[in-house]
Amino acid sequence: MKLNKNVTITIFLVALFVQLIIISYNYFTGYIEINNIANFFIRLIIGTSFSFVFALFLVILDLILINNLDKKFPLPQKLVPRIPLELFFAVVIGILIGTATTVVAGTLMPYDDGLFKNVINNSLITVVINIIIISVIEAIIWFKRNQSAELKTERLERENSEIKFETLKSQLNPHFLFNSLNVLSSLIKKNPDKAQQFVDEFSSVYRYTLDVIDKQVVELKDEVEFAKAYLYLQSIRFGNAVKYEVNIDANKLCYLVPPLSLQTLLENCFKHNIASEDSQLRLQIYNEGNYVVVVNNLHPKTTYVESKKIGLSNLQKRYALLSNVQPVFSYKGNEYIAKIPLLNFEE
Repeated sequence: MKLNKNVTITIFLVALFVQLIIISYNYFTGYIEINNIANFFIRLIIGTSFSFVFALFLVILDLILINNLDKKFPLPQKLVPRIPLELFFAVVIGILIGTATTVVAGTLMPYDDGLFKNVINNSLITVVINIIIISVIEAIIWFKRNQSAELKTERLERENSEIKFETLKSQLNPHFLFNSLNVLSSLIKKNPDKAQQFVDEFSSVYRYTLDVIDKQVVELKDEVEFAKAYLYLQSIRFGNAVKYEVNIDANKLCYLVPPLSLQTLLENCFKHNIASEDSQLRLQIYNEGNYVVVVNNLHPKTTYVESKKIGLSNLQKRYALLSNVQPVFSYKGNEYIAKIPLLNFEE
């Protein structure tokens, strides 16, 4: 929470209201005399100004305190150690502001009963007021955080549903399905055994798609096996025009990635590049630190391929829901490099 225009206006209005009550009470109890309306407004302006400055300093120090405690003792995780600390500093701030205010007021208008006594009384009053102010600020912050968390949850659920739909739609690619069926038809006549293997891999691709579509993350080992099945189908279709290599460290296979993320990257390679014996498409999948890297050489298709970048955008959105780390896409020489972060929520 920060000191903004609305907070400042609220402090001023509260100071004005408090002074109206104090002046009215003192007048009706005979403690002060108000001769005319001008005298009333002079008292109100001076009292409100004094109270406003006093309260403003309190709120500023309280906000600094709360913001610093939020960094080292966030709520509700560290509620137990935070409460006594916050109470201690609330007392210290109250004593400091109460003492300073009393000294300034006593210098301008000396107290009849002495400065020391008024310092003690006003400091105690300020401490109580400050504890109330901090409690109110914390309550407002807590309410806003809960409200923000609810709105964020609703937004994430809505975006996640949209992403699931787009992901499923992209994976049930009619072009891939049509081409695969053509390959299968050819294999049935020429090589029935290979046709059977092709059917097994083909069914595993779609079975995996339907199994993971409702999951937010899957283990990398499952994605790698799926990618191998997908690349096998493409290698049967394109023959020697496609070469691929998969080299992932075993200790990284338990890490997590969004489902179908590798296929999104691989489909992007085939969509934009020629794969022929004269222009061989070479693909590499490996890990680099806490990233999975997919690299392909560039043989851009001569015919225009419309790209709305839905697949990559979809992948970025899914990562945005899961972590602060985003995929990285770049060109280096004659290669296109895509890096997707490995996730580990236990770290």
